[in-house]
Amino acid sequence: MLVSILIHKETNVGLLERFCLSYPLGMGVLTVQMFLLALMRVPLTLWSVAVPILAEISGLYLWTRKRKIPLTRKISFDLFGEILSPDNHWMKRSVLVILATLVVVKLGSIFAETYLRPIFAWDSFANWSAGAKAFYYSHGLLLDAAPEDFFGKGLLNRNANYPPHNPLMQVWISLWLGQFDEVLVKFWSPVYLLCMSVYLYLFMARETSRLISLGVLALFLSSPLLSVHSIEAYSDMPLSVYMLLALIMFVHVMRGRNGFWPLMGLYSAEALFTKDEAPFFVLPLLASASVFIWQNRERAIASKKEILTLFMCLVVAAPWFIFKFSHGLGFGADYVTRELTFRPEMIWKVVSLLFSSQNFNVFIMFLPLLIVAGWPPSKEFLFLLIPVACYAMFFVLVYSLTVFFSGRLMFNTAIFRNTLTYYPCICLLTVMQMKHIMQDPLLPGGHVNEDHHTLPKTPG
Repeated sequence: MLVSILIHKETNVGLLERFCLSYPLGMGVLTVQMFLLALMRVPLTLWSVAVPILAEISGLYLWTRKRKIPLTRKISFDLFGEILSPDNHWMKRSVLVILATLVVVKLGSIFAETYLRPIFAWDSFANWSAGAKAFYYSHGLLLDAAPEDFFGKGLLNRNANYPPHNPLMQVWISLWLGQFDEVLVKFWSPVYLLCMSVYLYLFMARETSRLISLGVLALFLSSPLLSVHSIEAYSDMPLSVYMLLALIMFVHVMRGRNGFWPLMGLYSAEALFTKDEAPFFVLPLLASASVFIWQNRERAIASKKEILTLFMCLVVAAPWFIFKFSHGLGFGADYVTRELTFRPEMIWKVVSLLFSSQNFNVFIMFLPLLIVAGWPPSKEFLFLLIPVACYAMFFVLVYSLTVFFSGRLMFNTAIFRNTLTYYPCICLLTVMQMKHIMQDPLLPGGHVNEDHHTLPKTPG
């Protein structure tokens, strides 16, 4: 209902897209509310958490009725129509069936394996689920200790500096189950993947074609590290979803679809409430959006009211940062030493790991080649590239300028897991650049597409 209210003018957003946008959005709003309840010393029980949600649902429903906002849109089955259409060559239809089958089997296997395995990764158990179990049985966030021991820091390897979005999702599921089930408490992870995959496919299908989007999605889901994180209670998966959705919302607003400004703000805020690395994506994203607004100020690409909603929605993450700074909680893992050094050889090591096929596939390798092949890139692409490039560069600097990452811990693991958070964004950028090449008549194989979206020209 919240998504329907925010984008009520977007009549071409189907029911399936709305569901894909709604689950990550709702989970973020829910855990922020649970955090606020815990700060007010309200016990985290099923009734105390669910009653405010039910009241909000009732209020939103009355709002939609008063404003006559439809909650559902027509569900279309265009992919099935293309597969069954006799106008398409049998080979194309066969490829579509094969790719769709691969995607369904991959997603189904992830759900099945999630159900078959309890929490098994040490970091997932020690840093996230141990705290979630303590929150569930104590009906709170263990805030009666000294600030340095908040959130049950003494439990195994619990990191008090990270936002509690992940463990609170596990608490939410446990409240409905009536127990802490170490299999089912992590079932939000494959659902995040499902929502991201379906929405990414639908977006890519509009940008290119269903054949290309299915092929890209099949490659995207073949990433080994993505599969592992989708069946485990890591925070990298939800962070990657929020980053991707915030970036796609930016695409919509650049094309004049102003109803997506608040969603861009909400997904950015929920990314900030998911993991401490998020500000290094959100801040460049806001900077990129500010430059875009400034360049298009004379063409009224968005009203002041709608732009204001972008920044107002960021307030969703404010309670966490107020709490963090007021109690002296730091950023990142508190066991990471911040002693500076400079080891430029680490940059080359990072590059070699990123371009290996150990955990990821062709997107990271092909994107630079596609940028060169389609030079110069579109302004839209550059606005999207800025936050992703800044986020990736931040990690390169961390790896090469700190003693901790350049000489200790599991260096390869740190690179791969942090790369996973912006891996979906790399996939999106790859598709956007492919579209640019296909539509540019001056490039090899390019052609003019009369239906494609273009940015308004910058004044001057």
